Amino acid sequence: MKSNFFLIFVTYIMLVGCGFEVVSQNYFSKYRVQEIVASGDKRINYLLRNNLKIENKNALESLKLEIVSEKSKAIKEKNIQNEVTKYEIIIKTVINFNLIGENKNGQFTISKKGDYLVSSRYSETLSNEKKLIKNLTNEISEQIIKNLVIKLNEF
Repeated sequence: MKSNFFLIFVTYIMLVGCGFEVVSQNYFSKYRVQEIVASGDKRINYLLRNNLKIENKNALESLKLEIVSEKSKAIKEKNIQNEVTKYEIIIKTVINFNLIGENKNGQFTISKKGDYLVSSRYSETLSNEKKLIKNLTNEISEQIIKNLVIKLNEF
């Protein structure tokens, strides 16, 4: 009984005192995205700019982001009649960030992929493609913010 209590107590002390700290999303609130320079696919860059434009008047430091996006579309499936039934889209973004006023910068890459079905009408197929691109860019923008929080916390 005493050894079980002692083991639980020691385990608790080791876990509490390990120095692990949860990184909160509020950490990004002390930074302001001052400038976004984007190249590559125009639609993806437009959506990323809108998602990353964070206005924070109380921010202490400013960030400059350079985003290079690339979209590739490939056939994923065909049916017996050799007609395309599913496409796959891969979006790759390279993000360079720079803290303005300090000489701190970094780079990371995010890649997301998804697929969409080909419909009997061309307009529905285009709509499916646009929805997929919008969803993937939303995921990428969330991942960019998470990666920026982690990278900026290292400085």
